[in-house]
Amino acid sequence: MFEQLKKEKPWARLRMTRKQYEAKRPWAKSGLSREQWEAGLDYFPDEAIDAIYREVEADILVEAIFGKVE
Repeated sequence: MFEQLKKEKPWARLRMTRKQYEAKRPWAKSGLSREQWEAGLDYFPDEAIDAIYREVEADILVEAIFGKVE
């Protein structure tokens, strides 16, 4: 039981508030139940999630500087 309390919440791992997480409903968009989505999220280490965020932030910056390149 204590391990469940120590476990980081899925919305915190995705860098959003609980309210944002529940509004976006990423599990529904993936076709999974919320429990399946959150269990699948556990397979990704924090470093992988951080790398994805850095790449998206870089894409946003490049687009802001150079415009949308196709």
